[in-house]
Amino acid sequence: MRRTVNWVIAATLMTGVLGFGIRAEDKPVAEKVPPATPPPVVASKIDPVVSQLIADLGSEDYRVREKAGRELAVLGERALPGMKSALLATDSPEVQRRLAVLVRKMEIDRLISPKRITLTVKQKTVKETLDEISKQSGYKIEYGGANGAEQRHDFEFENAPFWVAIDKVAAASGCVVFAESDDETIRVYNQDSINPYVAYSGPFRFLATNIHSNKSVQLSGISRRGGGNNRYENMSLQFQIQSEPKNPMLGVTQAEIISAIDENGLSLVPPKDPNNRQSYYENRGMRGHNTYGNLNLNRTGGAAVSRIKSLKAKIGIILLSGVTAEIAIADPLKTKAKTFVGRTTELDFGSLVEDPNTKGAYVLEVTMKKLGTTDENQQDYNWSNSAWSKLELQDAAGNKYQTYGPNSINNNGSSVQITLPFNVSDRRTGKQLKLGPPTKLIVNEWLSVTHEVTFEFKDLPLP
Repeated sequence: MRRTVNWVIAATLMTGVLGFGIRAEDKPVAEKVPPATPPPVVASKIDPVVSQLIADLGSEDYRVREKAGRELAVLGERALPGMKSALLATDSPEVQRRLAVLVRKMEIDRLISPKRITLTVKQKTVKETLDEISKQSGYKIEYGGANGAEQRHDFEFENAPFWVAIDKVAAASGCVVFAESDDETIRVYNQDSINPYVAYSGPFRFLATNIHSNKSVQLSGISRRGGGNNRYENMSLQFQIQSEPKNPMLGVTQAEIISAIDENGLSLVPPKDPNNRQSYYENRGMRGHNTYGNLNLNRTGGAAVSRIKSLKAKIGIILLSGVTAEIAIADPLKTKAKTFVGRTTELDFGSLVEDPNTKGAYVLEVTMKKLGTTDENQQDYNWSNSAWSKLELQDAAGNKYQTYGPNSINNNGSSVQITLPFNVSDRRTGKQLKLGPPTKLIVNEWLSVTHEVTFEFKDLPLP
């Protein structure tokens, strides 16, 4: 008999596993109830090679077990779906243990490693080249180049990180990469400007945007003995972070300088502030593929330096590592004034009604409460401001309605009242989606991991 512990391990380790919350009884005060029985495992077609290697993980010969583990690791993402299915279904403690370790490592590697591009093209247009990169990466790439669209180029990439390849192709055609739309589409458009200061680290692209400068001269409290310095220049470097489509970001920690030197070899690192713990978060809570950071610099003595020769820094990037459906409400159109309790969220469901002004669109009214908050010191406005984005409305086929934010929102950091419209049109393209009536409302829980990334800018001009 398959043990319940399989479900626990799988739900902890795997991205996209669904765990359904329990609907509380229709009482004035919601009751928490035991977790639901896990959904049945649906058999999926597994690559025969992967299937045999998984079976070998349970071999009596340890050499066979070790060899199978190494070969599964080499297969990587090709083997991952089958390994996830087997982790849920296996009865073997040895197979379960080894799969859990392998799946966890592969999931982490997937998050922190870039997609790699290997291709050789001769006399191809930029669009043809981008189509090939799109095929290899699995990412949607939109080409908007008008000038020179028919020009042909030669490109050769050998295991190149995705962003490096995209930037090289864009630059050769007079285009730039746009990732500001914050969706999963990479856009390469003609632009009469360039972005020359770019750094790469794993699946992330760092774009230096500007440096602000503030000069000062100390006019009092100057030493009688002379010497020392009374001229200061504080600077702030602003930068943008763009992630690959497979890596939604929930936020970043405050960036920290590792080293920064000018062209004379002098340090630009400011003195450490003992009161600055470097622990706050930027834009935490909203998922996306584009965010921002900054670094403080310090130039003293009035030396005539014009460039930052090298600037190395680190930043913690909070990645969305998995999504679980902690509450699932069937037939939301027929549901009225019910309370549902998940693992982290309590949902007071008001109503879901068709929008009288837009055929096929719906308006949801709910109150969401963050569980575990007992006083004002535990208010989390990052959670309450982004709670609406964890609501998902589906039709019977699992197709999702589109939502772009609430009509109204009223929150206090631990609970939030929301009026949220769901549409049948794509706001960016204007296309109408073919959706059936809504049959399920889901409240998702986002699982996250913070990954520290080191990056380096070189030869930046100073004000």
